[in-house]
Amino acid sequence: MQYDPEQPFFNLDDDTIDHLAHEMPQITGELEKLHHLVDKLSRKGQRRMEKIRRHMMTCGVCLSKQMRLGLLMPIEDYWESGRMAGAGRLPKLEWMTN
Repeated sequence: MQYDPEQPFFNLDDDTIDHLAHEMPQITGELEKLHHLVDKLSRKGQRRMEKIRRHMMTCGVCLSKQMRLGLLMPIEDYWESGRMAGAGRLPKLEWMTN
């Protein structure tokens, strides 16, 4: 059997959780608090990253730097690439509906 880091070492069914809580109440209590803290910090980090992402999508300095680094292309090149790929004109909204 090969080690899979995504899978736990043992199955944590209800009986196992009850057993561990009875045998090691301090450790399982601390682990529960740590899981709660990690979850809270993870959500906080995600919110901060989303604020940074939104800023970078609207800030001229950030957009220019991303283009200089090759992370973004100028809008003219973006629209031209669609035509080069055979996209042609965008369809009218009436044609897109059934």
